[in-house]
Amino acid sequence: MRKVDPIKHEKKRQEILAAAKRCFLRSGLSGASTAQICAEAGISPGHLYHYFESKDAIVAAMADARLEGASERFKQDAYEAGSVIPALLSEIEEPGNAAQAALFFEMLAESRRNPEMAKILHGRSRSMRNLIAEVIRHGQAQGEIRSELDPETAAMAVFGLMDATKAVSLHDPKQDLKKVVALFKLMIEHLFSAPAKDKRANPSRAKKTAQRSRSA
Repeated sequence: MRKVDPIKHEKKRQEILAAAKRCFLRSGLSGASTAQICAEAGISPGHLYHYFESKDAIVAAMADARLEGASERFKQDAYEAGSVIPALLSEIEEPGNAAQAALFFEMLAESRRNPEMAKILHGRSRSMRNLIAEVIRHGQAQGEIRSELDPETAAMAVFGLMDATKAVSLHDPKQDLKKVVALFKLMIEHLFSAPAKDKRANPSRAKKTAQRSRSA
């Protein structure tokens, strides 16, 4: 049996994911066939199954990549840099173009009809909310986020705003998305930030803030 080179295997896997994303954005989730994805990636259908067993598996891998990216950002911004609120705000960004937003909602709609898609999206969404809730708990321990907030509920609110940014341009393409996203961020910052007295009560947090100010 021919030994698989893990580096080459992962490189080809990422190329297929990139090709699939282009097909999904161009033709929609249901419109993009496995044959189209293979043609876009320059491989045969038989070759595809060495990397992904189905189109649903491709969607699952895309969702996993998004979760992994968010986890890495939170690790750097919330834990290593010690700044939780900015880390949360960075997740509430503009969703890209209208095609990307439409693809997201098409996936949600498909999950109502396709049990496998529902399993993928619900599982990854739950993991993302758990990740955000853990970051919020860390912020509460640091004295940066209001202690009275329920982390799970607060995480769902952040997650909901992440979805809401995708809906804005679909509701009204002429809407100034930058202003709406800025308002969403202001809402989170205002509602989540701990009162100044709580921040003063946490000397380690104050020390980190001072260190960041001096290095800026």
